[in-house]
Amino acid sequence: MYEEFFGFSGSPFRLAPDPKFFFGSKSHNKAMAYLHYGLRQAEGFVVITGEIGAGKSILIGRLLDQLDRSSVVAATLATPNLTPENLLSHVLSAFRIEPAGESDVAEIEAFEDFLFDQLNHGRRVLLIVDEAQNLPLNTLEELRILSNLEYEGTPLFQVFLIGQPDFRETMARADMEQLRQRVIATYHLTPLSREETEKYIEHRLKLVGWTGAPAIAAEAYDRIFGETGGLPRKIHRLCDRALLYCSVEKIDTIDAAAIGAVLSDLSEEQSAGENANAARDDAKAERESASEEGAAAAPIATPPPTEKIDQAISSLTTQSDEQPANTPQNVFDRLRAKRMRGGDAAEGAEPPRPATLDDVANAIAAARIDTPQARADLGDLESESAPPPAPVSEISEGWKKSVVMSINETRDELQRAHRSVEKLRKQVLDMDKRRSKRRSRIVASLDRAEALLTEIQNAWR
Repeated sequence: MYEEFFGFSGSPFRLAPDPKFFFGSKSHNKAMAYLHYGLRQAEGFVVITGEIGAGKSILIGRLLDQLDRSSVVAATLATPNLTPENLLSHVLSAFRIEPAGESDVAEIEAFEDFLFDQLNHGRRVLLIVDEAQNLPLNTLEELRILSNLEYEGTPLFQVFLIGQPDFRETMARADMEQLRQRVIATYHLTPLSREETEKYIEHRLKLVGWTGAPAIAAEAYDRIFGETGGLPRKIHRLCDRALLYCSVEKIDTIDAAAIGAVLSDLSEEQSAGENANAARDDAKAERESASEEGAAAAPIATPPPTEKIDQAISSLTTQSDEQPANTPQNVFDRLRAKRMRGGDAAEGAEPPRPATLDDVANAIAAARIDTPQARADLGDLESESAPPPAPVSEISEGWKKSVVMSINETRDELQRAHRSVEKLRKQVLDMDKRRSKRRSRIVASLDRAEALLTEIQNAWR
């Protein structure tokens, strides 16, 4: 609206970050220098933090515009609360990588293929993570592990972390020591000064064709800086409304009075919004209160037999292991005690050793074998029955059947798990073979390149 009134070619104070409007303040230029330093190092992490609206997003956009696409492949990841299990799939999506399958092995293999392919073409891979303060600690650790990927000492993957000030507290945690050791540069973006605020406003206005209309008084700059604290996003909001106010009121000068009128309008709008939110909260509270009163007045229904069964099984599975010796034990407790007594009988036995992958696979495989001991254990479960509590005495038979059914289902799950372990082991072996072949091809390519360079040098001599 005001763009036509003042003859602007566009909106100078849009909230969406646009790299062409980048303003090199002292702090922004220093942050950009740290980012370029990280690019030259070609490894590790670079951490940039700043207040909300300080200009971090436009800093990223400016960096991406300056990148040499022939030597760096970059992607931005801005997904809040990303779990470690979903990290790699989102990284693949950011780089537009399509894995051959949906398994974790397929995703890892696809990412490694991508990194080696970029290495063969003389390019490095850079991931920029925006809103890094939202990442869980486990996800940050997973990201650190991914950054360890290298080939013969050459890093294949670099990460820039961009976040709000509280991310600095995350990085200062004792359990983030390993990640801190991988950080090669860190910088905190500060707001604009009073002089920079004036230059920033005029810089953006000139980019859309401003030639001095409307004029901006010195006291208006003072008021703008005092109200925004030099944060670009707040400056955008206030200046955009000031230009709209001048176009509506047909004013050709933005002075302190105009800024005051705009601030008054914004304050009224904020108060109206807060009142509307408060009214909605009150109405919601009244509905919840009425619902609770109705629920309290209603008679409590007796749980059906199926719910009693669920309650009984839940109480059995949530009992504390530290119960007194005279407390009645359930079937699982007696079976556990029986096996422990059998193990204690062998005095002088060696202490248990940590389980390996083979131990787990063998245990899973054993679970599907119908041995006499397995049948005896199942017979114990079917024959033993502790006196159930009085409230559930009428469902003891159903409870025993449900326990036996659960054991059978667990055994089936173990069989499926065994097959999955075997399949995973085969996939890992196949992946190792492919990785060896891939490295052989890379070595052969490097040898051919070296031979070609030698021939070129000899030809020039």
